[in-house]
Amino acid sequence: MSKAKDIINGWTNYLIGNDKVVLEEAKRRADICSNCPKATHGMHTAVLPDFEIKQIQGHYCGECLCPLSPAVRSKNYQCPLDKW
Repeated sequence: MSKAKDIINGWTNYLIGNDKVVLEEAKRRADICSNCPKATHGMHTAVLPDFEIKQIQGHYCGECLCPLSPAVRSKNYQCPLDKW
């Protein structure tokens, strides 16, 4: 799958949010990301609230610049630092 498709998959899962398996994996990944020094708090919390995974709400990856809420929900996206 291409990176664009991975990103679209993550956004779809973030916006629809009805797949319990995806959410459980996203929570596992979010635990890793929330402790990563590359996780950076952005100004987009108001427009990208994450009601299910609060510890990464409003954060983005300082390595790839992706918002973490959709990134952790992508089925095939890989952490650029190989943490998940």
